[in-house]
Amino acid sequence: MSDLDHKNKQSFSTNNFSSLVLGIIIGAAVTYLFTNKKGQKIKDHLLKEGKKLLEDISDIAADLEENVTKKLEEGKGEVEEKVEEAPEVPQHIEQIQKKGRRFFFRRSHTNPES
Repeated sequence: MSDLDHKNKQSFSTNNFSSLVLGIIIGAAVTYLFTNKKGQKIKDHLLKEGKKLLEDISDIAADLEENVTKKLEEGKGEVEEKVEEAPEVPQHIEQIQKKGRRFFFRRSHTNPES
């Protein structure tokens, strides 16, 4: 057996042992919460706090959705403005190109042979 195979087998065993210990801890906690009065009080408190947390998250998500929608609408308006301006740009570019061609490719009126 190579070192790599041995390390993989050892890692797999460690993961299984960790999973077993975690399962035992979770099982003990759940048993405690459901079987005695103090555990039930803790469970009820956790459920109450969890419900509050979910409501807070829901409120935050609603605010976020509203803000994103608002920003998208603003962006949509800006894009529409730019699209309306777009036909002007090609005409402007065409004029610049014509001027550039005239500047760079104009023929000299003087005859070099004379």
